[in-house]
Amino acid sequence: MLPLHLQNEVIHPAGQIHAGFGGAEGDRTAFISAASKALQAAAEVGVQRIFVRMAFQPDGADLIENCELYRFVKQNEVMRDGSWGAEFFEALGPDCETDIVVSHNRVNAFFATGLEEMLSDLGCDHLVLLGVATHSVVEHTARHAADLGLKVTVVEDACSAYPRERHIASLSAIENLVTIVPSRELALG
Repeated sequence: MLPLHLQNEVIHPAGQIHAGFGGAEGDRTAFISAASKALQAAAEVGVQRIFVRMAFQPDGADLIENCELYRFVKQNEVMRDGSWGAEFFEALGPDCETDIVVSHNRVNAFFATGLEEMLSDLGCDHLVLLGVATHSVVEHTARHAADLGLKVTVVEDACSAYPRERHIASLSAIENLVTIVPSRELALG
């Protein structure tokens, strides 16, 4: 299971990255519940969870400003390693004893992370994705995983994008590459 960007800057109402919920006023309740349910289901059956977080060097030296997202991150000094924003949202964070954490600094969770080799070493042939934002890290990572030959499941209600139409459009764009299920129907093990 790959939980993606379950970090304060993305999920907490005080976070500055609004791609998932549109700001402090966005309702996170259903997403947090669904993500918790999916994470717990994986833990209960011993599915390896690899939490992927975005984090840049404290001085931003590894931050390439080639698009609006990364210019925003640089200008506002968000997602810096060691900062509150780069930390996991408390209710959805990894278990230090059993979970693996991978940091990256591009949209695709596979880009320059060693994630592909890690999954291969684990014998992974099926990847379950959840996180924020659906139209960004979730979609990009799902496409890459499908290209690697992995079976991919996306937990639809444990993903979010703002506005909601982006979430729906993104899932529609990848429905021929992945299996899309609500958290209540997620079958693991």
